[in-house]
Amino acid sequence: MVEEQAAYLRLIALENLDGVPSDQSVAVLVLNRPKAANAFSGELIVMITALLGQVARDPHIRALILQGEGKHFSAGADLHWMQEAARLDYAGNLHEAEKLTHMFEALAGLKIPTISLVKGAAFGGAVGLIAACDYAFAWEGARFCLSETKIGLLPAVILPYLARKIPAGPLHRQILTARILSAAEAQQFGLIQGVHAPDVMEQSVREELNALLGASPEAQASYKKLHRELALSHWQQSPSTAVAIAETRASTMGQAGLAAFFQKQAPAWTLRLPLASPICLP
Repeated sequence: MVEEQAAYLRLIALENLDGVPSDQSVAVLVLNRPKAANAFSGELIVMITALLGQVARDPHIRALILQGEGKHFSAGADLHWMQEAARLDYAGNLHEAEKLTHMFEALAGLKIPTISLVKGAAFGGAVGLIAACDYAFAWEGARFCLSETKIGLLPAVILPYLARKIPAGPLHRQILTARILSAAEAQQFGLIQGVHAPDVMEQSVREELNALLGASPEAQASYKKLHRELALSHWQQSPSTAVAIAETRASTMGQAGLAAFFQKQAPAWTLRLPLASPICLP
């Protein structure tokens, strides 16, 4: 564990189906303030944003896992950080909020698949981190809460990500009441895509990542870009869909993927996690 940093990045080297090491990896971004339940501090926000930038610039990273060190994913805003923010004027508060915006946008804008793994508590802004990922898995017993309205605030910066995952009715209820959700309820509302017992979480995540590593990274990035564009147009059909499939079919990876399909072979991009490399933190 890297105790001196509020967050750290761990890279898991990948191998091909024959067990030959590759130059590509899966990144694991860890919130590392376990004594404070991984609560957001100014330092943690800056560190997460910097590490996400590092991931975005590395063409060898195929996927990102986001999780918290210790018993909890994150308790939301750190009390000391909140006290400091309370003493700031409007301009100071706006500056702090913009730091949060940059962090969430850095995560939501990644071209690679992103998955959050949630154990223990995920409160306040931590729920926004989960929603900014492509999807998420939770341990049984995990708890979720949009707690801001209880202290006179609101989940403003994270609302765009929440609204992309949770239907309006359940989202209104959660924000207006600040009630605590179980992992099963979070899955029902679409925030979480799977709930697993501790003894099967590692294998479930490993199978999920290996499935992602069997798909074209170029097609995955193109899909995420097209999804964002169509969301902005309220899902109206547009020329961008025809352009996207034409570009993909004509691309080097698209041609290689089609050739491998017809030859009944695994494409060259197909990689897997080594068996000796754990993913989930204890």
